[in-house]
Amino acid sequence: MKPGLTSPLYSNLSCPELILLPAFLLSYFLLFIVKSDIYDNRKMRYEKFLPQKRLEPFIECYFIWQSLNDPVQNMIVESPPTGFCSIVINTGDPYFLQNKKYEHLQVPAAFLSGQAIYSYKLLLNGRISIAGIVFKPSGLSSLFNLPVYEFTEERIDLYKIFKKADIDELFLSIQKEEVSAEKAKLLEAFILKNTEENFPEPDSIDQAANKIVSTNGMLNINKLIEEAYMSRRNFERKFFKRVGLSPKYYARIRRMSYIGNLIAGKSTVDWSDVFYNCEYYDQSHFIKDFIEFTGRSPQKYFEENRELSKYVDKPTSKPLN
Repeated sequence: MKPGLTSPLYSNLSCPELILLPAFLLSYFLLFIVKSDIYDNRKMRYEKFLPQKRLEPFIECYFIWQSLNDPVQNMIVESPPTGFCSIVINTGDPYFLQNKKYEHLQVPAAFLSGQAIYSYKLLLNGRISIAGIVFKPSGLSSLFNLPVYEFTEERIDLYKIFKKADIDELFLSIQKEEVSAEKAKLLEAFILKNTEENFPEPDSIDQAANKIVSTNGMLNINKLIEEAYMSRRNFERKFFKRVGLSPKYYARIRRMSYIGNLIAGKSTVDWSDVFYNCEYYDQSHFIKDFIEFTGRSPQKYFEENRELSKYVDKPTSKPLN
């Protein structure tokens, strides 16, 4: 098997029992901190980097997430599905995953994260030092010819996918590097090294999947299929193989992520306006999606998220130099 920078985000949060991190944080993961025993002087830095032009059809961003001072204690971070796969290098302390498939899975230090279709929790203790690559919806399959549909709800050890020497080199290089931008460059170099012999050109599935992202899931799937010049059956089969989800379900996930961004950082929300802008047919479908993907009603989600707006600003993206 073949194998952009934000301004740093510093958050000094006096943690209530529940703090919701909206979708613009942590490489577009819709996250919330359910509980942490650290209530004072907790600092974390999150930085995001954009890929070079050649990789833009396949990679969303690189991210670096670090705790700066005291280690975290008994922190639980939860995320609904977001529609992005990733490669993650954890040079900090080990942490655990809890989802519908695994009650308490220790996550490998270097792993591939497949599509999620249910909410999941990360259980963290100690020092956070995580670097990762967030892929466009079909990017992982296009770049590495990997069976993404087999990775749903999984964390796959990178040593099972790539050469051991390559993963050893990447892990040790990131572990030694202190500058976030240089860590991101190491991630990009890994991508380029492992695709240099057969670098792909974006095809109709890449373009269709990326259009779902760019339209926030608000588009006509029938028209998308027509634009790809494929039969519905052929399009849906190829899309599932390359993205890991059906086109319709993927569009629902991306729309929910957009809603998270719409309400992030606001002190009040006009739900009728959100309902209208996100093109829901009726209120019942809107609430059903919200509960399915976040585990909460819209108002409860917002009330838990609102606390974070006092402490955290949205980062902006810049390319790597």
